[in-house]
Amino acid sequence: MHPHDKRRRLLGLVRNCRPGWIARGGRLDTGKTYRAVHAHTESAPEAAALTAEMADLTERLTEATPPEALTDRDTLVLEAIVHTELRPAVLVQDGQFLPMPEEWAHLEGHRAAIEHALARTGRIEAEGDIDLDWVGTGFVIAEDLVATNRHVVETFASHDPVHGWHIREGVGVRVDFAEEIGGLQTREVAVTGIWGVHTHFDIAVLQMAPGGCPSPLPHAAQPARAGADVVALGYPAFDSRRNDAEVMQRIFRGIYNVKRVLPGRILSRELALYTLRHDASTLGGSSGSPVIDPATGAVVGIHFGGRYLMWNEAVDLTPRPTPSSGGS
Repeated sequence: MHPHDKRRRLLGLVRNCRPGWIARGGRLDTGKTYRAVHAHTESAPEAAALTAEMADLTERLTEATPPEALTDRDTLVLEAIVHTELRPAVLVQDGQFLPMPEEWAHLEGHRAAIEHALARTGRIEAEGDIDLDWVGTGFVIAEDLVATNRHVVETFASHDPVHGWHIREGVGVRVDFAEEIGGLQTREVAVTGIWGVHTHFDIAVLQMAPGGCPSPLPHAAQPARAGADVVALGYPAFDSRRNDAEVMQRIFRGIYNVKRVLPGRILSRELALYTLRHDASTLGGSSGSPVIDPATGAVVGIHFGGRYLMWNEAVDLTPRPTPSSGGS
């Protein structure tokens, strides 16, 4: 992404999500911001210094601030604001997500529903004759069945006219429903086969060892709508192809491949494409993540890709709108 475009999109996100920072001269709550930043850093002095930079930058922003007025350092700090305050990647410990920043404090009221969904989301891992140790995220959709993306399954499975979809010889696959920061316990369930792969949408379903998975996640009963809160649940990985390596190191401190809660909002619903666009901060490794309604814990989509600071995309799993209900 061109630096000017990045600055423009970062400014737009701050103006849309936290207009009060600009309208009242940038009164960022430094206490809450420090706690959010410190959750992503090992050093208290470093967290304090970055918080001070963030407060200083928001005090200088106005509605008229053009993208070209931002220095390279301003851009890094603005990106830090986005990833710690506006579109965070919140760590999970012992099945519970850590405190949310100010923008998402209301999700505390939905903690039970979100953590119910967390327990049914796992990291897809592989071993044997394969280059990758883990390949994506999946979640329970029915008894002994886990959904993920087709492109995730293609890393360890093949298709031919005789055998259909099958796990390649010499490769073992499992889903671990733990893999949290600092966690020593595993909750692994073996993948025994490929139940099905959609020919058009980026969806696949894994057959799991009998009786090993938690109960399934519910499916949303109402059509998705633009502007609604959503939460993606997954295992973000380092991905320098899509993200600035320095920003990723500063925000994630090298903590990747563990379970996180990624709040955002639905940007649009592309009915003809059966696609939801959302702006949660998914990274590489989030493929196959459930995108849920935080109020109910029900699945609204399955994340499959996106464009950094523009949008992310999920297969829309919500009901089609009726003529009387409309849709967006």
